[in-house]
Amino acid sequence: MAGIGFELYKILHRGTLSSILKAFFLGIIIVAGPWILSVISIYLIQKFAFSAISENPALFTVTIVYVYAFSLFLFGGIHYIFSRYIADMLYIEDHESIPPALISIIAVVVFLSCLLTTTFIYFNDFSFIRNEILYAVSLVFLFSVINILWIMLIYVALLKEYNKIFFTYLSGTIISLFGVFILGDLYGVSGALLGYTTGQFVIIFILLLISLKSYPIKRLTLNIDMFKYFSEFKYLFFMGLFFNMAIWADKIIYWFTVGTNIPGTYFYHFTSYDIPVFLAYISMIPGLVYFLVVSETKFHTKYLDFVKNLLTDTIKEMDLRKEAMLSALVKGATGLVLFQLVWTAALIFNIKRVIVFMGYPQINVMIMSILLIAVFFHMCSLVLQVYLLYLELRKEALLAALLYFLCNTCFTVMGIFYLPLVPGISYLAASMVSSLYCLYHLSQKAPVIDFILFTKSS
Repeated sequence: MAGIGFELYKILHRGTLSSILKAFFLGIIIVAGPWILSVISIYLIQKFAFSAISENPALFTVTIVYVYAFSLFLFGGIHYIFSRYIADMLYIEDHESIPPALISIIAVVVFLSCLLTTTFIYFNDFSFIRNEILYAVSLVFLFSVINILWIMLIYVALLKEYNKIFFTYLSGTIISLFGVFILGDLYGVSGALLGYTTGQFVIIFILLLISLKSYPIKRLTLNIDMFKYFSEFKYLFFMGLFFNMAIWADKIIYWFTVGTNIPGTYFYHFTSYDIPVFLAYISMIPGLVYFLVVSETKFHTKYLDFVKNLLTDTIKEMDLRKEAMLSALVKGATGLVLFQLVWTAALIFNIKRVIVFMGYPQINVMIMSILLIAVFFHMCSLVLQVYLLYLELRKEALLAALLYFLCNTCFTVMGIFYLPLVPGISYLAASMVSSLYCLYHLSQKAPVIDFILFTKSS
């Protein structure tokens, strides 16, 4: 991602208003393309195309939420391994191995997606809607497409076609909206789901065309070497798995304990918590863009300067490069925290106006405020784990993600069955614990990272 950051940093420093806006919007698409557009799509559909999903609006919305949630909950670890492999191939300039890796990971993800979704459909009864077969096919198709879309979000980090990527996401989202409106009126909620899926498919199709033009396939074979990374970097795999499980644990527990069931299905929803959660997640985007464009970009330069000269520098030179790297880390992390802190505080201070403006005046102000603070610490935990991975502290990053998952799970269960906790408190507490754990290990091990790296290499 740092490569994208450098390009956006150049755009940002042209100094014009248009360049600032361009860097910001491109950053949003790169760091949160599928996620933010899904939130916007659901919002627009509920506000302006409700008639298209009026047959069963809860089923349509919950289906999309489940698809995004479980695509990350189940496949988060795979994303981290794929990202690591691509980064390594770029580093050694083995560009020929990259396209086969993409095709291989897509093949695996599609197979698992179809298997899991068809199994889920088998144990559900969708006879209460029109065209239930169309719904089932659309659900299998959508889950596969969204899982490919997360892979493509990683892969487009290779490309510099940022305008094309932006308009690809925009075009696909527009097609999804019109697809829901047109097919929903014709075939009910099943048609609406197919229409939404069609737009998402257009996104991955165009992204594949752009990607394969930049990195053409020279040999159509499976990339076996990439799958060896699952054993070689098992800490990384489980870190990605547990981190994504952690951020969804409280939501899923609320769904299946105090949520409302859609009869005949295993779909549950807890609207009073689900809506503020998704709105709160949006508040993280400015911070993630800041990290991508500013914090990571500056740190990455100093990090490479330190690592590439580690074996040839004198002790004095090595110490100077290490201090420069640590200074970039501290300044980048501090700047990011202050930036996100001001943004979060501004939202909380104007929380009533914000939820009315978004069209959800029924949202509980206290829950929304708690979630905004929780998302702040969620972002801190994510960024600090990225720094741990930079410094090859993969075990520490894994334990941070595992701790996050266990805390969120245990605190949520306690809040439901034993303590009268307001929804969101468990998520906030777990995010804080994970952030403090990461911060502790960074403060302890970053100053002696040269010794740690020398020990590992030996």
